[in-house]
Amino acid sequence: MTEIAKYSDMEVYCKATECGIGDKLYCSSLIGDLQEAAERSSNSVGYGTDFLKENSICWIILKMRLHFTELPSWHETFRIRTWSTELDKFYYGRDFEIYSSDNRLIGMATSTWILADWNTHRPVIASKRPELPPPTIQDPRLVFGENCPKLRFPARNDIVTASDKPVIIKYADYTELDRNRHVNNSRYTAWAYDALFKHGYDVSKIEDIVINYNSEVMAGEKVELFICEKDSKISVFGYKDFDTKVFAAELSMKQG
Repeated sequence: MTEIAKYSDMEVYCKATECGIGDKLYCSSLIGDLQEAAERSSNSVGYGTDFLKENSICWIILKMRLHFTELPSWHETFRIRTWSTELDKFYYGRDFEIYSSDNRLIGMATSTWILADWNTHRPVIASKRPELPPPTIQDPRLVFGENCPKLRFPARNDIVTASDKPVIIKYADYTELDRNRHVNNSRYTAWAYDALFKHGYDVSKIEDIVINYNSEVMAGEKVELFICEKDSKISVFGYKDFDTKVFAAELSMKQG
């Protein structure tokens, strides 16, 4: 029997096209890199996307928290370490650590996923699918000591009136779509940053983001974003079709 590695490492080269002001990696690009590392790690334990697609199954991420002390710089090669942390009937946990080119821990993340039917996106229970290998926990260690939180996501009418205009409007144009023909969830982080930037926030001070994903956005659909601030946290809520909840993000800024 092949021994399962306790974690998986992936090196990432930071390209100029993935960087913004200050030559720092976009947070949305980093989240995309985390998910690439997750896919590779899942493949190593028998749950890679190619194998799953052959069985009409896919991974769907439900929520993620990312905290970082700094973002990688252009030309830097950084390292992502990831491992599966837990599983139950539906939910699969996966955590991450991010290391700089000089091997300093500069970030960490936690996430929750489900296996779902490729066509309907209804949850799949692995134990009821004999063609799937037994799911594996690589290491139960949680980088934050807890699972990714579930955010409060109010109805649109509870935060704005019908006459209030969104901070920004986004569309599911061609370059926003992924291989599944919907907006990739990493783009929602980019949209949240755009909303804060347009509203006048210094997005370079963001150090922590929690994001929950509620609804898919398909080609051509429109998403309206609103901002709410409470205490030291800023929330960005995205809605389509007026009041269908798409995503909720809670961002925290460095103090001082």
